[in-house]
Amino acid sequence: MKIYVGIPSEPSQETLRLIRVKFTEQLRKYYGEFPVNDVVFFINPDSLSIYVMENAKYSGYDKEITEVIKSVVNEYFPSDEAEIALNYQKLNPTFNPYEAVKKKSAVSENSLASDNKEQAKKSEEFDYDKLSENYHAEEPRYSFEQVILPETLKTQINEAVSTVLVEHKVFDEWGLRTIIPNASSALSFYGPPGTGKSMAAEAIAQKLGKKILRATYADIESKFHGEGPKMVKAIFRAAERDDAVLFLDESDSLLSKRLTNVTDGSAQAINSMRSQLLICLEQFKGIVIFATNLVVNYDKAFLSRLINIEFTKPDKEARYSIWYQHLKGKGLRIPLSDDVDINELAEKYEFCGREIKNSVKDACVVTAIAESEFVSQETLIKSAEKTKIEYEKVMSAEDHTVIKKELTDEQKDVLKEAMQKKIDEAKTVKANEI
Repeated sequence: MKIYVGIPSEPSQETLRLIRVKFTEQLRKYYGEFPVNDVVFFINPDSLSIYVMENAKYSGYDKEITEVIKSVVNEYFPSDEAEIALNYQKLNPTFNPYEAVKKKSAVSENSLASDNKEQAKKSEEFDYDKLSENYHAEEPRYSFEQVILPETLKTQINEAVSTVLVEHKVFDEWGLRTIIPNASSALSFYGPPGTGKSMAAEAIAQKLGKKILRATYADIESKFHGEGPKMVKAIFRAAERDDAVLFLDESDSLLSKRLTNVTDGSAQAINSMRSQLLICLEQFKGIVIFATNLVVNYDKAFLSRLINIEFTKPDKEARYSIWYQHLKGKGLRIPLSDDVDINELAEKYEFCGREIKNSVKDACVVTAIAESEFVSQETLIKSAEKTKIEYEKVMSAEDHTVIKKELTDEQKDVLKEAMQKKIDEAKTVKANEI
């Protein structure tokens, strides 16, 4: 499926994106699903012209299709009468809009060179659009009612994302857009694992009525030189296309200090990727959230552009709310015995949200396997103890990637002898050269 749209002069990239989206959405019922990149624009100085190359799935809808196309283009080009051709591939199977325009008008060589540059630019933009199809936003799974955070932290988050909610008033009515073109917020969520960073990102998307596009450093990193920056730009483009909150998890590798003493291509590629990220942050229209456990690794150039919000381990009151949410929250039907004491669990175990979730899950599974009728306090405590022991083991685990072994005196003597032999050989060679 191809739709070629010839326009007298090129509008903004945002206008082209909107036209693409509206065509794919409003023509879907006539032609079926087709990607936005199948809507291709070209400069046609003579007229506004639309060529729909393929026929519709069902006959008899040409009039309705024509009206849909007119309504879309007239919204952006109200003064131009559109020439519309349906099923044009049947009439002209080798149609090439760029060649057709060249044949219709006598264009100077300089103008042709300019056109070629423009087409090259369009081709590059097409590459980014094509790459962006690898990423798609999803509906958020959590709301702020489900995320247990201190009130001060919730206030910080709400203030940080309110830019989007008051964009029209502040940036358009008050004219702030003349000095700050894009109303965007870039947030950095940092703190220990399991403290609610990912859930809070999804809650923000839900609050704004947007989808969320999740990505990690692994989605961007590439061993091929030059691909990293392209993937960065493609991810940001996908977030703009879907009007989504962009959430980049495990971002310490992505935002870490740019490399000095660059000696190979892969190091250059990493620096290029991080430079491209800075550009995308400046141009992005929306909310982007970075999450990390290691904010100290961030480059200062990134830190100065981010609103930094620290997530800490919950206090007793917050732990009680999290235990309650996981045991008696909305939609849950866990058969709890009468002796379950949430206050004791919150007091006894200084857990983060993830550890509480794992403990509840383990207790439910153990109860179901044992075919017990109720989840008891004893079972919850045993599961919590198991979670605690596992966490302590992980924290105290030794690094076995490097084996440290003390050399014996005999081994030291052999090593010294070998080193001295190398030194003597080098001196002999130097003496012979002289």
